[in-house]
Amino acid sequence: WEWKGVAGQMPSNEFMSHALLEENGLYLYCGHGGGDKVFSRSQVEELMTIRDDGIRGCRVPVVLMGCSSGRLHSVNTSRENPSECVSAMQYEPEGIALTYLFAGAPCVVGNLWDVTDRDIDRYCITLMEDFLPLQGNNFSSTKPLSLAKCVAKARRACKLRYIVGSAPVCYGVPVVCSSGSNPSILR
Repeated sequence: WEWKGVAGQMPSNEFMSHALLEENGLYLYCGHGGGDKVFSRSQVEELMTIRDDGIRGCRVPVVLMGCSSGRLHSVNTSRENPSECVSAMQYEPEGIALTYLFAGAPCVVGNLWDVTDRDIDRYCITLMEDFLPLQGNNFSSTKPLSLAKCVAKARRACKLRYIVGSAPVCYGVPVVCSSGSNPSILR
């Protein structure tokens, strides 16, 4: 794969904005949590107002491979004891995964709970190999799978299949990688 990205350091805000606003691509985050320290929820929310044509800003599928990156929580529950309700009022759940969806991302993959690093690394590699199948320098001739199907299929790579392998979930609509004239197009 020929990826444009940043590894081992914090990406700039300009890089993040460009990566998330690009029409064809994929944003992959491997690190701690949902990447809030790299690009905060308020910065993701700002992407909603960038375009003047009524289309929400974030255009790429988002894969967050950090602990609890896909976990949703209610603002009226205690973080220490999630079953304890602080207020009688019920609020909609929130989390970084929903923030990306509201900003326009077609789908978001994240983990519902804390995961082990080696197992989730194996999972992530299998997910990318299944979603972006390459044979040599050409795309595979097999029918492309949706990202949602690849999320389920990649569970087989984990040693702790029912603990770590069950943590990743996909929110949003199914997207597939097109192998037309431009193999990087996601639809």
